[in-house]
Amino acid sequence: KQKEGKKKMKSIGRVDVPQEAFLAILSNSDD
Repeated sequence: KQKEGKKKMKSIGRVDVPQEAFLAILSNSDD
């Protein structure tokens, strides 16, 4: 199951967006 989680993190990491910006987007959609 850990391998699956790493795969998910990798696919997310492929996006050229800093984690901070990613969190900001999540916060915006929550607004």
